[in-house]
Amino acid sequence: DNVAESIMGRTICALGDAASMPVTGVAPESELRTRYENEKARFGTEEQRFASHILVAVDEKAPAAVADTALAKARDIAAKARAPGADFGALAKQYSDDIGSKDSGGDLGPVGKGLFGDAFDTAFAALKKGDISDPVRTSSGWHVILYRESIPGSLKPFEAVRAELESEFLEGERERVYNEASSKLVDAVYADPSQLAETAKKFNPT
Repeated sequence: DNVAESIMGRTICALGDAASMPVTGVAPESELRTRYENEKARFGTEEQRFASHILVAVDEKAPAAVADTALAKARDIAAKARAPGADFGALAKQYSDDIGSKDSGGDLGPVGKGLFGDAFDTAFAALKKGDISDPVRTSSGWHVILYRESIPGSLKPFEAVRAELESEFLEGERERVYNEASSKLVDAVYADPSQLAETAKKFNPT
Protein backbone atom coordinates (compact mmCIF):
# COMPACT_ATOMS: atom_id res chain seq x y z
CA ASP A 1 0.00 0.00 0.00
CA ASN A 2 0.98 3.70 -0.07
CA VAL A 3 2.14 3.65 3.55
CA ALA A 4 4.42 0.69 2.91
CA GLU A 5 5.84 2.30 -0.23
CA SER A 6 6.48 5.52 1.67
CA ILE A 7 8.28 3.70 4.45
CA MET A 8 10.34 1.74 1.96
CA GLY A 9 11.36 4.85 0.02
CA ARG A 10 12.28 6.79 3.16
CA THR A 11 14.23 3.78 4.44
CA ILE A 12 16.33 3.51 1.28
CA CYS A 13 17.06 7.25 1.32
CA ALA A 14 18.06 7.09 4.96
CA LEU A 15 20.38 4.14 4.42
CA GLY A 16 22.26 5.68 1.50
CA ASP A 17 23.66 3.48 -1.25
CA ALA A 18 25.87 0.43 -1.46
CA ALA A 19 28.94 2.43 -2.51
CA SER A 20 28.96 4.22 0.84
CA MET A 21 28.65 1.11 3.00
CA PRO A 22 31.71 0.44 5.16
CA VAL A 23 33.43 -2.90 4.60
CA THR A 24 35.83 -4.28 7.16
CA GLY A 25 38.78 -6.53 6.44
CA VAL A 26 40.57 -7.24 3.18
CA ALA A 27 39.91 -9.60 0.30
CA PRO A 28 41.24 -13.09 1.14
CA GLU A 29 44.13 -14.04 -1.13
CA SER A 30 42.67 -17.50 -1.66
CA GLU A 31 39.35 -15.98 -2.80
CA LEU A 32 41.09 -13.72 -5.32
CA ARG A 33 43.16 -16.57 -6.73
CA THR A 34 40.06 -18.77 -7.04
CA ARG A 35 38.28 -16.01 -8.94
CA TYR A 36 41.28 -15.62 -11.21
CA GLU A 37 41.35 -19.35 -12.01
CA ASN A 38 37.60 -19.42 -12.63
CA GLU A 39 37.54 -16.30 -14.80
CA LYS A 40 40.79 -16.55 -16.77
CA ALA A 41 38.96 -16.04 -20.05
CA ARG A 42 38.46 -12.39 -19.03
CA PHE A 43 42.19 -11.80 -18.88
CA GLY A 44 43.35 -13.25 -22.18
CA THR A 45 43.87 -16.71 -23.58
CA GLU A 46 45.83 -19.64 -22.17
CA GLU A 47 48.28 -21.65 -24.23
CA GLN A 48 46.47 -24.16 -26.43
CA ARG A 49 48.05 -27.59 -26.78
CA PHE A 50 46.85 -29.74 -29.65
CA ALA A 51 46.89 -33.52 -29.55
CA SER A 52 46.18 -36.47 -31.76
CA HIS A 53 45.63 -39.98 -30.46
CA ILE A 54 45.14 -43.58 -31.39
CA LEU A 55 42.68 -45.47 -29.23
CA VAL A 56 42.73 -49.19 -28.60
CA ALA A 57 39.31 -49.62 -27.06
CA VAL A 58 38.80 -51.86 -24.04
CA ASP A 59 36.04 -51.76 -21.45
CA GLU A 60 37.19 -50.47 -18.08
CA LYS A 61 35.66 -53.59 -16.45
CA ALA A 62 37.26 -55.98 -18.93
CA PRO A 63 39.20 -58.97 -17.51
CA ALA A 64 42.92 -58.40 -17.01
CA ALA A 65 43.80 -60.71 -19.89
CA VAL A 66 41.69 -58.67 -22.31
CA ALA A 67 43.16 -55.39 -21.06
CA ASP A 68 46.69 -56.79 -21.36
CA THR A 69 46.07 -57.89 -24.95
CA ALA A 70 44.85 -54.40 -25.79
CA LEU A 71 47.89 -52.91 -24.04
CA ALA A 72 50.23 -55.05 -26.11
CA LYS A 73 48.52 -53.80 -29.26
CA ALA A 74 48.79 -50.19 -28.08
CA ARG A 75 52.49 -50.62 -27.34
CA ASP A 76 53.06 -52.00 -30.81
CA ILE A 77 51.23 -49.00 -32.31
CA ALA A 78 53.32 -46.60 -30.21
CA ALA A 79 56.51 -48.25 -31.49
CA LYS A 80 55.29 -47.91 -35.08
CA ALA A 81 54.41 -44.25 -34.50
CA ARG A 82 57.90 -43.52 -33.14
CA ALA A 83 59.68 -45.13 -36.05
CA PRO A 84 61.60 -42.73 -38.32
CA GLY A 85 59.34 -41.33 -41.02
CA ALA A 86 56.16 -42.71 -39.46
CA ASP A 87 52.87 -41.04 -40.32
CA PHE A 88 50.83 -40.79 -37.12
CA GLY A 89 47.70 -39.74 -38.98
CA ALA A 90 47.88 -42.75 -41.28
CA LEU A 91 48.38 -45.06 -38.30
CA ALA A 92 45.34 -43.51 -36.59
CA LYS A 93 43.20 -44.15 -39.65
CA GLN A 94 44.41 -47.75 -39.73
CA TYR A 95 44.36 -48.70 -36.06
CA SER A 96 42.31 -46.29 -33.95
CA ASP A 97 39.00 -47.38 -32.48
CA ASP A 98 37.91 -43.78 -31.96
CA ILE A 99 35.33 -43.33 -34.71
CA GLY A 100 35.10 -39.62 -34.05
CA SER A 101 38.75 -38.85 -34.77
CA LYS A 102 40.33 -41.70 -36.76
CA ASP A 103 39.32 -40.32 -40.17
CA SER A 104 41.02 -37.02 -39.32
CA GLY A 105 44.23 -38.75 -38.32
CA GLY A 106 43.35 -38.94 -34.64
CA ASP A 107 43.04 -35.15 -34.30
CA LEU A 108 41.59 -34.13 -30.92
CA GLY A 109 42.07 -30.39 -31.39
CA PRO A 110 43.11 -28.28 -28.40
CA VAL A 111 43.02 -30.45 -25.30
CA GLY A 112 41.99 -28.71 -22.10
CA LYS A 113 42.57 -30.07 -18.63
CA GLY A 114 39.92 -32.53 -17.50
CA LEU A 115 38.63 -33.29 -20.97
CA PHE A 116 39.83 -36.91 -21.02
CA GLY A 117 40.57 -37.56 -17.35
CA ASP A 118 43.52 -37.32 -14.98
CA ALA A 119 45.65 -40.08 -16.49
CA PHE A 120 45.40 -38.55 -19.96
CA ASP A 121 46.14 -35.07 -18.58
CA THR A 122 49.22 -36.25 -16.70
CA ALA A 123 50.65 -38.09 -19.70
CA PHE A 124 49.93 -35.24 -22.11
CA ALA A 125 51.42 -32.60 -19.78
CA ALA A 126 54.69 -34.58 -19.65
CA LEU A 127 55.12 -34.56 -23.42
CA LYS A 128 57.21 -32.13 -25.44
CA LYS A 129 55.99 -31.03 -28.85
CA GLY A 130 56.36 -33.91 -31.28
CA ASP A 131 56.57 -36.54 -28.54
CA ILE A 132 54.45 -39.69 -28.52
CA SER A 133 53.33 -41.17 -25.23
CA ASP A 134 53.39 -44.69 -23.93
CA PRO A 135 49.87 -46.17 -23.82
CA VAL A 136 47.64 -44.41 -21.31
CA ARG A 137 44.61 -46.14 -19.78
CA THR A 138 41.27 -44.36 -19.46
CA SER A 139 37.70 -45.62 -19.22
CA SER A 140 37.68 -45.86 -23.03
CA GLY A 141 40.79 -47.99 -23.37
CA TRP A 142 44.46 -47.39 -24.17
CA HIS A 143 45.51 -44.12 -25.80
CA VAL A 144 48.71 -43.42 -27.70
CA ILE A 145 49.02 -39.62 -27.63
CA LEU A 146 50.89 -37.28 -29.95
CA TYR A 147 51.59 -33.72 -28.78
CA ARG A 148 51.19 -32.16 -32.19
CA GLU A 149 51.46 -28.39 -31.80
CA SER A 150 50.73 -25.43 -29.56
CA ILE A 151 49.52 -21.84 -29.81
CA PRO A 152 51.03 -19.45 -27.24
CA GLY A 153 48.61 -17.77 -24.87
CA SER A 154 48.25 -14.09 -23.99
CA LEU A 155 47.02 -14.52 -20.44
CA LYS A 156 47.70 -11.70 -17.97
CA PRO A 157 49.30 -13.04 -14.78
CA PHE A 158 47.44 -12.94 -11.49
CA GLU A 159 49.63 -10.13 -10.16
CA ALA A 160 48.65 -7.89 -13.09
CA VAL A 161 44.91 -8.16 -12.36
CA ARG A 162 44.96 -8.60 -8.59
CA ALA A 163 43.89 -4.99 -7.89
CA GLU A 164 40.94 -5.34 -10.29
CA LEU A 165 39.82 -8.58 -8.65
CA GLU A 166 40.14 -7.06 -5.19
CA SER A 167 38.07 -4.03 -6.20
CA GLU A 168 35.34 -6.31 -7.57
CA PHE A 169 35.41 -8.42 -4.41
CA LEU A 170 35.04 -5.39 -2.14
CA GLU A 171 32.24 -4.00 -4.32
CA GLY A 172 30.43 -7.30 -3.94
CA GLU A 173 30.95 -7.19 -0.19
CA ARG A 174 29.49 -3.68 -0.03
CA GLU A 175 26.44 -4.87 -1.97
CA ARG A 176 26.04 -7.79 0.41
CA VAL A 177 26.37 -5.59 3.52
CA TYR A 178 23.96 -3.06 2.02
CA ASN A 179 21.34 -5.71 1.24
CA GLU A 180 21.60 -7.17 4.73
CA ALA A 181 21.39 -3.75 6.35
CA SER A 182 18.45 -2.59 4.22
CA SER A 183 16.52 -5.75 5.04
CA LYS A 184 17.09 -5.29 8.77
CA LEU A 185 16.32 -1.58 8.56
CA VAL A 186 13.02 -2.15 6.77
CA ASP A 187 11.99 -4.57 9.50
CA ALA A 188 12.99 -2.08 12.21
CA VAL A 189 11.19 0.84 10.54
CA TYR A 190 8.00 -1.13 10.12
CA ALA A 191 8.17 -1.84 13.83
CA ASP A 192 8.49 1.90 14.66
CA PRO A 193 8.30 4.31 11.67
CA SER A 194 8.74 7.34 13.94
CA GLN A 195 12.32 6.35 14.67
CA LEU A 196 13.45 6.14 11.01
CA ALA A 197 16.36 8.56 11.20
CA GLU A 198 17.70 7.18 14.47
CA THR A 199 17.35 3.61 13.31
CA ALA A 200 19.12 4.35 10.01
CA LYS A 201 22.11 5.76 11.87
CA LYS A 202 22.55 2.47 13.71
CA PHE A 203 22.82 0.60 10.41
CA ASN A 204 24.92 3.17 8.52
CA PRO A 205 26.59 5.63 10.86
CA THR A 206 28.70 7.24 8.06
